Amino acid sequence: MQTTYLSMGSNIGDRQYYLHEAIRLLGKHPKIMIEKVSNFYESSPVGGVKQDDFTNLALKVATLLEPLELLDFIHEVELSLNRERKIHWGPRTIDIDIIFYGDSEIQEENLIVPHKEAFNRLFVLKPIFELLSNDFKYYEPIREAIAKLSESEQELHVIEEEKSPKSRIEEAVKEILFAVGEDPNREGLLETPARVAKMYEQILSSQRLTNFNEYKLFEIDSSKNDSIVLIKDIPFYSMCEHHMLPFFGKAHVAYIPDGGRIIGLSKIPRLVNYVSRKLSVQENITHDIADILTNILKPKGVAVLVEGRHMCVEMRGVKKVNSLTKTSYFLGEFKENSEKRMEFLESIL
Repeated sequence: MQTTYLSMGSNIGDRQYYLHEAIRLLGKHPKIMIEKVSNFYESSPVGGVKQDDFTNLALKVATLLEPLELLDFIHEVELSLNRERKIHWGPRTIDIDIIFYGDSEIQEENLIVPHKEAFNRLFVLKPIFELLSNDFKYYEPIREAIAKLSESEQELHVIEEEKSPKSRIEEAVKEILFAVGEDPNREGLLETPARVAKMYEQILSSQRLTNFNEYKLFEIDSSKNDSIVLIKDIPFYSMCEHHMLPFFGKAHVAYIPDGGRIIGLSKIPRLVNYVSRKLSVQENITHDIADILTNILKPKGVAVLVEGRHMCVEMRGVKKVNSLTKTSYFLGEFKENSEKRMEFLESIL
């Protein structure tokens, strides 16, 4: 096992959530063991890019992975947490760097250890210094660098660790139960807050995701480009953003390939799930399915029709039971060619 020190930072969205999730995902790898986690720090950004402050911490891990294997896995974790590498030193949901890999000195095209910027960054060194023993090879250079950088313009201070999203939801549910006249401590409700928190984690699992990545493209004979690819009766379940009540039903999705590009059939239901598992309205779900499929495939046309039952209509307000809402959205040939549009509509009857 090799002792390794990682630096982590986030400055988009729920920063501590992304840091906690990164730690959890790293710790799931069978060849990585999380040994110690530093305090949370807040730091001003570097690199001259205008952006929000960062939340930073450091990890001490023991790993059986070789340095480049560890780097590859770190990139997988960053990608799963919506890291986009568009601007160097730019804003990011999560940033994970290998600072020290034991006593090793590594000079690879994609990896330099110790990290080439480590001794210039107070937000890297101070969290790591918490985790070190004084026999570590770089202990004294780190201590000296921290003393020097502490006199510079770099700002860094410890911040409190916030409550997890799960505990926040549990506390909120207890308040709601009390507010509607219930006793959160009665036997039947004791585990309800935890159950509700787990439920929201599942049914709103796309809430923090910004990109749909669960797909693979294939090539077919481009002469078949006029054929309509249709999957109908795809079930979906979502939550209305107006009342946080469920709405559900089925989606029908079709596209006309261009350039021989097609998407795996199972990925369209995955796309419907991705779009549905967040607070939304049916109109947005309909448009998002079509827009994302268009961005992925660049097809000649996309057609989406969604049929849904809304509990905010059936359980409250007008209370019209079994009423069905239909929304549709057409792009490309389905929008411009009435025959193609009718072919789609007739095929889902």
